[in-house]
Amino acid sequence: MTIAGSIYGVILNDVRERERLASQFGQKPYAAPPQAPVVYMKAASTLTRGAIIAPPGAVVDAAPTLALLFARDATMVTAQNAVSHIGAVALALDISLPQVDYYRPAVVQKNGDGFLPVGPFAPVTFPATIRLQIDGEPEFQWSLDRLCRPIDQLIADMSSFMTFRAGDILLIGLPGDAPRLTAGQTVRVMAEGLPPLNSWVEEAQR
Repeated sequence: MTIAGSIYGVILNDVRERERLASQFGQKPYAAPPQAPVVYMKAASTLTRGAIIAPPGAVVDAAPTLALLFARDATMVTAQNAVSHIGAVALALDISLPQVDYYRPAVVQKNGDGFLPVGPFAPVTFPATIRLQIDGEPEFQWSLDRLCRPIDQLIADMSSFMTFRAGDILLIGLPGDAPRLTAGQTVRVMAEGLPPLNSWVEEAQR
C-alpha cells in the first residue's frame, strides 16, 4: 500500500493538553472547548523518509504519533467497524514550529518540507505506548491512553462530516508536551509491534 491521497491530523486529542488549556478555552476568542475533532492537513511535501529540514536557527516540536493508512473509503462509519477501513499503520513524527495559540490554523508552522517523517508501514496494530530517543538517549514516551478520542471513535467522528479515501493518511493526535529538536540532533521513534522510525534534523540552507 502507498500514500496516494490527503494527509490529515488532529490537534487537542491529548487529555493532558486539554486539561492544561481548559482555562484558556473558557476565554475569548474560544468561549468553550472544541466539541468536534479539530482537523488540520499536511502537504505531500512534508513527507520524508530521511531528514527533518528546520529553518535556520529554529527549534521544532517533534510529536510522535501513529499514521493510519486507509485501505478503503470511509464515510459515516461506526466506531465498531472504523478500524476495518485501515490497511496499515506506521510510526510518524509530526514536526511543527512552536505555536502560540490554536485560534488560527497553523498552516505555515506545520507544513515545512520534511515536516513529517514516516516509518515503514506494517499490518494494523495499535501499541500502548510510543517511545522517543534523542541522540540515542530515552527522552519521552506517550501513552495512547492519553487520547481523548480513541482511534476507533476518532475515525467514526471524523467520518461523520468528511470522507476518508483509500490512500489517505490520518495522524491520530499529538502529545501536548512533545519534546523539541534542533539542527544536528538525531531521533528514533519506537513502539511494540511496529518498525522503528529514524530521522535527524538538518538546517535549511539560507
